[in-house]
Parts: sequence; structure tokens; C-alpha cells
Amino acid sequence: MLSLARQPKKMKRTMPKYNYYCKECEEYFELKHSMVDIVEFCVECESNSFTRIPCIPSYITKINKPKESKAGSLVEEYIKKNKEAVKEEKQRLKSKEYKP
Repeated sequence: MLSLARQPKKMKRTMPKYNYYCKECEEYFELKHSMVDIVEFCVECESNSFTRIPCIPSYITKINKPKESKAGSLVEEYIKKNKEAVKEEKQRLKSKEYKP
């Protein structure tokens, strides 16, 4: 029987899976529980001589975002706008008369 030290609260997310290996019955088992819950007994033989096996979490996934624009396009846009602004400013300053 599985005994948890603390009952998990209702969560909207799924609980992570943890893999265990029992040294007495030599069985592998998988349980879903929160990080703070403590498993006290093996699911198969109810002994307490088991260890948790490190594994890659299944909830980590790569998020593919749609590419709205290619890299550097925003910088190129700003450069283009600033070049136009500098050109307009040069024209404005050229048309001004300065007295020595």
C-alpha cells in the first residue's frame, strides 16, 4: 500500500512522475505525487528499502513559437528610420542660413 506523509492539494497542473526501485523485491515502479510528498512504502512488497531513480521530467517541453519576423529585422527597421531622420535633419540644416 502506498502511504504519503501529506495528501496533495488539488492542483490544475498534473503531478510529476517519479521512478523508484525497490531493493527487496527488485521491482521498478512509477508514482505521481507532488515534490513535498514522501513515499514511505514500496507499491509491490510494502518494504521501505527503495530509492528514487533520477529521470528527465516529462513536463519539460520545447515551445515552438511561430516566427513573426526574422532575427535582426527590428534593428534593420530602426536603422532605416534613423537614416531617413538624419537625412531630413541634414536637409533642414543645409537650408538654414547662419551669420558669422
